[in-house]
Amino acid sequence: MKNIFVCCILALAFLGVPVPPQETKLPIIMYHLVTENQKYIGAFGISPAQLRQDFEYLQSNGYNTVVVSDLIAFVNEGVPLPPNPIMLTFDDGNYSEYKYLLPLLKEFDKKAVISIMGEATDRATAEAEKNPKSLHPNLNWAQVAELHNSGHAEIQSHAFDLHRPPLGSAKKKTESAETYKNRLKDDLQKLQTQCAHHLDGYMPTAFTYPFGAISADSREVLEALGMVASFSCEEGINTISDSLFKLKRINRTSKRSLESIMSYSLTTSMLYI
Repeated sequence: MKNIFVCCILALAFLGVPVPPQETKLPIIMYHLVTENQKYIGAFGISPAQLRQDFEYLQSNGYNTVVVSDLIAFVNEGVPLPPNPIMLTFDDGNYSEYKYLLPLLKEFDKKAVISIMGEATDRATAEAEKNPKSLHPNLNWAQVAELHNSGHAEIQSHAFDLHRPPLGSAKKKTESAETYKNRLKDDLQKLQTQCAHHLDGYMPTAFTYPFGAISADSREVLEALGMVASFSCEEGINTISDSLFKLKRINRTSKRSLESIMSYSLTTSMLYI
């Protein structure tokens, strides 16, 4: 039976027919802030030393980082993912991704997904223009462009101005489905337009839900804007086959190292805090 399957796949490839991808397990690690300030190290913040330890672990254990464009090529064109694939995602577009992450990406030749917030990026840019020596907690557009052009960072969307508790980009109880979809589309389109302007026509292909708050009507909006993937905050290991929506991620806290996360994932199919 296995030989018949292989022959069929080879025949499809020879005829130029897209070959459906085989299922692949993919852990996606969720990072937020990297800081030296002990006040912010905890559930959503780790130290620069801890981030370096994660990269050293990846390097010594043969893990290969992938980004959304790799998943799209895998699903749509059957382009194989590298052995031992793993994805590193960084939410919020913090300045620490420029200060601490980018040097490590270059040093270890790795890739990461950075999801930015448009309004915060605009504010950081305006402040940098007034005072070039100011240090804003978020990335400005010049820094986002440098990350994008480095070949080591893929920029994705974390909404323009919907990263507000408690619902984020989710539908409000008082909203109709149509009102919600228009509100979401208007916000996300702003960031798509800003990215195209600052990143030489590039627009995000994935949406990272603020706070992991997801509404069923959102996928239609994402697809209308050309997005083909989304990230949730649900914990677990992904099985990549065809859909790239609502990808699961594992939160990297200061008390849960990447090594411990991956060691645990070898013996369980789901991961919990």
